[in-house]
Amino acid sequence: AASNFSGLRGIFQHIFIIVLPFLLLVQFLVSLTVPRAYNSKTGDEPAFLVINIEKSGGSLSSEDSVGKNERDFESRRLGRTPEEDSRLAGYDDDNEFDGPQAVFGGLTLQPWASEQPSFDSELQRLVQFITKTEVNCSMVQNAKENHSDVLCINHWERKSGCVAYSFSLDGRDAVFLDTMLHVGCEVHRFDPSSRGRSGHSGRASIKNHRAWLDWRHPRSRLHVGLMGNVQHRLVDIMDSLGHPMVDVLRMDLESAEWRMLESWIKDGTLKRINQLILTIHLQWAGFEVGGAEEEVVLFWYSVLRALHISGLHLVHLTHGLGRMVLGHKLDNLHSSYTLSWIRT
Repeated sequence: AASNFSGLRGIFQHIFIIVLPFLLLVQFLVSLTVPRAYNSKTGDEPAFLVINIEKSGGSLSSEDSVGKNERDFESRRLGRTPEEDSRLAGYDDDNEFDGPQAVFGGLTLQPWASEQPSFDSELQRLVQFITKTEVNCSMVQNAKENHSDVLCINHWERKSGCVAYSFSLDGRDAVFLDTMLHVGCEVHRFDPSSRGRSGHSGRASIKNHRAWLDWRHPRSRLHVGLMGNVQHRLVDIMDSLGHPMVDVLRMDLESAEWRMLESWIKDGTLKRINQLILTIHLQWAGFEVGGAEEEVVLFWYSVLRALHISGLHLVHLTHGLGRMVLGHKLDNLHSSYTLSWIRT
């Protein structure tokens, strides 16, 4: 019996000697594939982006903003009517806001207007910027009596193949469409509602698309063409229609314009637009935009400054109804402005 036990023990020892290196090898391979816990003290931190907005005497980080100055303008939806909510429902499902840092991704912010972050200072600078035209346009093609849709033709060479796009949720772009037809443009109208039935409208040569704009990359494979009530990035719409440039683009996105413009700045689409007729809305921060009031206005200003840096210059402006700006009633300001920009 003793000899049998000794033999079994020898067998187990041999098995252990063979298996142990294999187990150690497996543990080593697993350690290479499974992410480790990072210790900030070792300096071995994972790569991620922290947004800091510099100010005099320190910095205001996104974490501080959440703790001290958080303003969730999207949930409050300042100044929006039920009618506007229904028209914009397509943006709400996927655009959940997750903190002030979502405001600043992908855009170079301008410095603060004053030494200390100030809502009044930021707002004053923004208004001065959007109310000072840069180009004296002596050759103006007004959209009949609608003086908000101004087409400046000083720096625009009339040529065959002129392309005009209109994105309007309220259906108030009829005069603009007629004007573009009058100057000889190929006109495309985009509307996700039943008004935007794909095909040609009653007006000669206006091409309707039941499609809409999005600033995000599509989650799934792109649809062929622009069929159906589908949201697309502008660059994908232009490529699908075979347009390397758009001569005139008109858009009123009812507060989705800020993230849309930011995406065009990031992917270079903005440089493929020669004239931009843009309505901006100030009554609330906009989709996926949040933070303290001064941070929101700084973001707005930075977006519009980026338009200028890209080569677009302000030609004309008009204001809309209402005097609410981020929930404040201000007698000397308006809730919306329509700005006409031209690339010179």
